[in-house]
Formats: sequence, C-alpha cells, structure tokens
Amino acid sequence: MIIYADSSVLARAYLADEPGHQDATALLSDPERPVITGSWSNVEVSGALVRAARASNRAHAVDEAGLLAAWDQDTAADGPLTVLGIPQEPVETLALELVRAHGLRAMDAWHLAAAATLAGMLSEPGETMVFASRDVEQRKVATLLGFDLL
Repeated sequence: MIIYADSSVLARAYLADEPGHQDATALLSDPERPVITGSWSNVEVSGALVRAARASNRAHAVDEAGLLAAWDQDTAADGPLTVLGIPQEPVETLALELVRAHGLRAMDAWHLAAAATLAGMLSEPGETMVFASRDVEQRKVATLLGFDLL
C-alpha cells in the first residue's frame, strides 16, 4: 500500500488545535505505511504553517520556526514523508482534465493528478493506492480515479 497525502491532511499533523490533527499525526508515525506527496506540498504546507503561526485568532500560540523545522525534518531523506518531484506535463494535463470535468479547485486537481501519475510510476500490479484528503469533492474524484480513501 502506498498513501498519497494531500496538503489538507499534512498541515494538520503540525497544528495541534486543528480538526484531524490526531489522524494526521498517526498517519505520519506509522512506519508500516509509506506516505508520499508531490513537491508542491512543500510550498502549500509551509504557507499554511506560516499563516497559522501568524494568525492572531488561534486558541494557542504557535511557534513558526518550530513548525517549519518539524516539517523540514519530516520531509528530510530519513523522515516519514517522501516528497517526490513528478513530470510536469502529465500532471498538468490530467489536472486540467479534472478541473474541467469535476470543477475542482486547481490545487486539489493537481494533487489528484500527481497521485495518479505517481501511482502509475510506483505501484506494483495489484498494489493498493490510497489517497488521504479532508476535502469532500476531492475525495469523490479520488474514488473515481480508483484510489482507496483514508
């Protein structure tokens, strides 16, 4: 089984007061379940963590440098999350198809297209590919693409 995690799940692993935090943390702490994501998640998650740290309406103060350091540690070569670069052309082509067919937000379509491209590159015949997201519409399309959901 290979799990592709969308940034909507990944950011929550670092924000203790967000809904889904415990599930996201558990996902990254299970060495038996490899978790991958596309390279654009570096930008998305870093942005989400910085915004969360700088938000004045959070229930608890959040350390921006600590959040980013934790993300960098988890995405390092020996971390629990593997960030992969993906050939741009097939991802963009499929993402455009998904946006037009399903009305998804651009980055939701990009993550699905990245996951589908990586599934074709990494999975063994018969291996289960799982998509982890908190977005309802994105999850619906993921099932149409043949992903199991987490």
